[in-house]
Amino acid sequence: MSTQANFTKLVASAYRRLYDFVELRAHPIAEYLLETSNLSPKEQGWRLHHLLLETIDELAPGENAPADSHEWRRHRIMVLRYVDTLSPEQVADKLGISRRQFYREHRVAIEVVAETLWKRRLKRDVPESLNHAELLRIEAARLASSTDRSDIREVLSGVFELFEKLLTQRMIEVNLDISPHAPSVQGGHNLLRQMLVGLFGYWIQRIDHSIIRISDHTNKKLLTLRVSIDPPPQLSIDDFDEWLLSNSKLLEMSNGEISTHTIQDAIYGFQLMLPIHNELTVLVVDDNGDMLELYKRYLVPNGYRVFTAQTASEALEFLQRSQPFCIIVDLMMPDQDGWDLLGNILGNPETARIPTLICSVLKQRDLALALGATAFLEKPITESTLLTALSEIEKRGTM
Repeated sequence: MSTQANFTKLVASAYRRLYDFVELRAHPIAEYLLETSNLSPKEQGWRLHHLLLETIDELAPGENAPADSHEWRRHRIMVLRYVDTLSPEQVADKLGISRRQFYREHRVAIEVVAETLWKRRLKRDVPESLNHAELLRIEAARLASSTDRSDIREVLSGVFELFEKLLTQRMIEVNLDISPHAPSVQGGHNLLRQMLVGLFGYWIQRIDHSIIRISDHTNKKLLTLRVSIDPPPQLSIDDFDEWLLSNSKLLEMSNGEISTHTIQDAIYGFQLMLPIHNELTVLVVDDNGDMLELYKRYLVPNGYRVFTAQTASEALEFLQRSQPFCIIVDLMMPDQDGWDLLGNILGNPETARIPTLICSVLKQRDLALALGATAFLEKPITESTLLTALSEIEKRGTM
């Protein structure tokens, strides 16, 4: 087997240990990618972790790449598998592909990453003088630029799945009582995840035979996570302050604030306050399930909350209980078509002011606008044209 083939195996192994910093510090691939002579084991682990995540970013094909291209799918597989840490089954389900196709494309994605790393081995662009705090700042900045919103329930679930083995070993139970209607919070998923991994990792490594209880409280601006530990561990304030100091950049870039619950200078719990992301809700009405998934793929990463309906009646039922920022409507649907739905929306005083964006293969722009639609896009649509249209609609609403 060639040296490069062995290197590819090492790359796959390193990604499987991406969040296991103890093993990552001593991983043999570091000899290929880092100048390790002047690095402590901790710095070596951080550098390797940073490099592996950075290389996933390099796979991104750009916003104009077709959503069904191999390049786009391989990048998404690496992000979902190793950044969001979803299981192979979950990744396949999210992408709508078979398990066999996932493993086939995952193997190719690893090979592409390995080839990229092979070409730049021993040529790192991170200065050797960087200390742990500086590396953390770089990593936080990179993660902060990925997205601007996070689902707190999804992030917390992923964090505790990561700790599952450690929780079992230390006989710790986690009681996660987060409202299913908890709003999204500001800050990228990956950045928030890293901060929470560090925060709960700190506590889990210092307690055993305990229950961690986490609940949420929401006001107009903040989502507050209330965390208590039973029995109270009474950890030292000084010890926790040291952790806060070394992780202040992650906390700051997550827009988070922590207040502690103390008794006689000992901590037994804390509150983490995160600003709520004011996302815009979009209702998409289209009888084609693949098109609905495409809309989600375009809109969700750009901060929109997407609800879908495949018939006019489903859409009208949704509008009885909620008013979205905009309704995207396909014209050609069975039973009631888009024209009927547009008439119902405009004819009801409670929905008449909701902007409607008609997206259709029919070349009926002038007619749609004359009948009261706010905007029109001809299919096939692209991510950029859709986002531009929604941005224009939002601007009109603020004038």
